[in-house]
Amino acid sequence: MKIKIVYFDFNFWRVDILRLSLAYGNIAYEYERIPRSNWINFKKNYPFEQLPVMNIDGNEYCHTHSLAIFCSSISNLYDSNLENQLIINQVIDWANEITYRIAHSIREKDEEKSKKLRKVFIQKDLFSWFGFLEQFYRNNSKNAFFTGKLSIADITAWRVIRWFTCGKLDQIPNDFIKDFPNLYEFYNKMGNDKKFTNLKEFKEIMN
Repeated sequence: MKIKIVYFDFNFWRVDILRLSLAYGNIAYEYERIPRSNWINFKKNYPFEQLPVMNIDGNEYCHTHSLAIFCSSISNLYDSNLENQLIINQVIDWANEITYRIAHSIREKDEEKSKKLRKVFIQKDLFSWFGFLEQFYRNNSKNAFFTGKLSIADITAWRVIRWFTCGKLDQIPNDFIKDFPNLYEFYNKMGNDKKFTNLKEFKEIMN
């Protein structure tokens, strides 16, 4: 099987969870980065005019959730248990949901309007949506993982927490995750997994 992933020329959770999953499963893949500034010249070449896109043996597929399930399935990071599949899928849906909610402040070109939108996001969504994940993790986690063993759910949650705590999102304090002790402990445990942290993809994200 020949796999190629296409995304923009920056790290983001939507593509990183695919790369991390494949790398964790020792599955080779090619990675193409498209300059964001040139996207208008490329978008019509891809399904739904969106990235990430995955080319598998010459066929192209799209949408983060679908690609995450595929990558985790072939990497043994999904689950055959239907209830565990529901848990995993909900974490990916949570990641999509909180991304949608902060996206308005990211895409706004006017600096003052962007600041106002970010303030609204923090007041309305940041703590409530991380609170939802905190409660979901507390209700379902076993042995520090969402389903009892490392899965794409854990990789996704870790990557989104990293995004929100890396200091690149204006007005969001780097240490806000400490308000969610279960997620804070989970995040640190993921950072202590040597197989995970030794991945080239992990090091790229942390840099």
